[in-house]
Amino acid sequence: MKKALNILAAVSLLSMASPVFADALSGEQLYKNPGRGGCINCHGEGGNVPVIPLYPKIGGQTEMYLFNQMMDYKNGKRKNGLYMTMETAMKPFSEEEVRAVAKYLAEGEWPIK
Repeated sequence: MKKALNILAAVSLLSMASPVFADALSGEQLYKNPGRGGCINCHGEGGNVPVIPLYPKIGGQTEMYLFNQMMDYKNGKRKNGLYMTMETAMKPFSEEEVRAVAKYLAEGEWPIK
């Protein structure tokens, strides 16, 4: 019984700690994941190498700005020339995932090309 309680306690501690660790990695993973929006496919490495000049350079923007823009696309509140692509790309992301991507793009030291 004591062994089972120790295992349960260890699993509980790991489950509390792992989201913090996962968040640190998830922004980059989500940004590069083609199955979850695939931001890198249009905005390029670090957000500043877009595949066509029409796409904005987003690397190095503030976290709050990026978060708000992505959430507006996700929630259908932002309507500009690219909104249909972005609405579709943002749909699979949770609010926490959007925050992680915004943090990843804001905190990186991205060269502007």
